[in-house]
Parts: sequence; C-alpha cells; structure tokens
Amino acid sequence: MTLIIINSAPSLDLEPIELLLALAAFEQNPKVLLMGEGIFYANTLQQAKRINGKAANKVMAALPMYDCDEVFVRQSDIERFGLENDILQSTCTVLDKLTLQQLIQQSKHCVNL
Repeated sequence: MTLIIINSAPSLDLEPIELLLALAAFEQNPKVLLMGEGIFYANTLQQAKRINGKAANKVMAALPMYDCDEVFVRQSDIERFGLENDILQSTCTVLDKLTLQQLIQQSKHCVNL
C-alpha cells in the first residue's frame, strides 16, 4: 500500500491529488494522509484558487470514484486550525497519534508532498 502524505496547503496546481489519481489508475491502492496545512484539501468550504479552476475539495470528493477512498486526517491538526469535523469531506477518517503511527508503519511506500 502506498501512503501519500500531503502536508502543504492547496495551491494553484493540485499535483498531490493528480499523483493519487495516477496511482489509482494503475491499481496501486493509494491512501492519503492530510497533515498540517494539507488538511485544507478536505475542507468542504475551500474555494478554487484560479478563475474557472477546480477547488481542491471538489477533486478530493471524486477520489472514491477511482477506488481511492481512504483519506486520513490528524486529530491534532483539526484542533490546531480550529476546524470542525463537519466541514471536512465525509470520506475523511480522523486519526489519533498512535493510529497514525501504525498507518505509516504498515505502509509499503510513503510519499511526502
């Protein structure tokens, strides 16, 4: 299993999500962990960064169509940024520190973006 760790905020280009889609297209069963400012990829209130562009949350919502439906966020980041669970994508699973460590240890490959 490949774990993609996104720890930077959404930008004009959604390259981390494109990597997920590419891995899913080759049946690599990627999972994604949103850490730090990367948690804003799952914020349903996120707006597009470009005129007529795609908002990160809209692209994230499409991941289950590509069998990439395991999205994890750290509980500590939700608290750090003062977010509410109800504004995160419904596919997100909130992890505590111990479960997060287990997820990383169980991963065959980890890519940090």
